[in-house]
Amino acid sequence: MKISVFPKLNSDEDRLCAEIVEKLSALGVEVGVNAPLEGCDAVIAVGGDGTTLNVAKRASILGIPTLGVNAGRLGFMSGLERNELELLSNLISGNYKVEERMMLNADIVENGKVISSNICLNDAVISRGDLARLIDINVFCEGREVTKTRADGMIVSTPTGSTAYSMAAGGPVVSPDNSCFIVTPICPHSLVNRSIVFSSDKELELSVGNDLNNNSFLSIDGAASIPITAESRITISKSKYKTKLIKLKPDNFYEILNKKLLERRN
Repeated sequence: MKISVFPKLNSDEDRLCAEIVEKLSALGVEVGVNAPLEGCDAVIAVGGDGTTLNVAKRASILGIPTLGVNAGRLGFMSGLERNELELLSNLISGNYKVEERMMLNADIVENGKVISSNICLNDAVISRGDLARLIDINVFCEGREVTKTRADGMIVSTPTGSTAYSMAAGGPVVSPDNSCFIVTPICPHSLVNRSIVFSSDKELELSVGNDLNNNSFLSIDGAASIPITAESRITISKSKYKTKLIKLKPDNFYEILNKKLLERRN
């Protein structure tokens, strides 16, 4: 079995990474750190949800499953905590399950041409620029207007991303075994705007209207922001790729959710 381990670069996680490598090597695994994904049977991401997300997205293109080892705070996507490394033997023996998580495509279209194509595991977020001015965001589904919202921005998340920025903005928590898009406004200037859940077999289109001298941006999974204009159209559709997350423990999503949220309060 061949595994590549990807740590987030800091001293604490370097030590945890070394411990994981030592345990895997003792189990007879061919293991590398930050090694190429090609030819791997699995990858291990050591860090928080951001690290797991980035590694899992890359691995999903090749159909390789990812195990997240939590070295962060919440770790909704992690399969193990740092004090549970003895369970790595289950990975070698095949005593584990693989959860498939849907992803979405977020394309920026201008003048009928796709100028930016992106895959999201958590969310695609439209937000205003540096000026403290609201933006108008239109959401269409299959060519029909669904909502027009004046707000700081709009989040389109997957079920996996429903426990991230979307939840913080007041969106619903959705079990990751569902297949849908959750559209949640950010600080809407309204008393009635709420999240809307769409089936993932639909295609959404979003457009933005800015005040004079204000800019808007599209952010993919919290990464660098891409400038968008009033002429830009952001199309959202279900990706052909799926993220595969390794589960070494029997706890389900709701047990994990309750435990993590209780940890946050304490």
